[in-house]
Amino acid sequence: MKMPSDSELTFLFEGDERQLQQFIENHRETLERHRFSLADELAIEKQIPIVFSYVYSVIVDWGEFDEEIVRLFGKRLPDESVEVTNTDKGLDVTYNGQLHSIALTFSGKDRYITIRGFQELIRDKYEIRLFEASYLSDTHEFLILPKRQWEELDARYPARNKEMFRVIDDELDFP
Repeated sequence: MKMPSDSELTFLFEGDERQLQQFIENHRETLERHRFSLADELAIEKQIPIVFSYVYSVIVDWGEFDEEIVRLFGKRLPDESVEVTNTDKGLDVTYNGQLHSIALTFSGKDRYITIRGFQELIRDKYEIRLFEASYLSDTHEFLILPKRQWEELDARYPARNKEMFRVIDDELDFP
């Protein structure tokens, strides 16, 4: 799967209705696969992140299997190799040929242990952030971008970026 382009990220923060329609047209197949429909009563600044997340987010349900979370994130990294296997202690993740272990508690807390563990593996090149609008749901949506792009977005749109995305930290979990 491909990552959003710089112009699509600009659209996410500065887009208008015409650009939204063009984005929808460009990603019609993906949106139709998700059976996506937009509530017309939403303001344009609310519609754009919703549509964008349908195209580019990794969606994790609170009950998702941990190895599937790693697979879903791995699919979003176009030039990386990610494999995962379950062990009696958690997960063994092979990232670009190097084996890493993520210890799990075999409890409901494991979803974010897995997410933080995977974030740690990719941190030199990529960063995962949560779409803030999905936080109070039982299904969280994440965006993975190269670190360079997150740094540019933080510098260019500091307030809006903090409003739209949440950094993955030790406190984050399903509510």
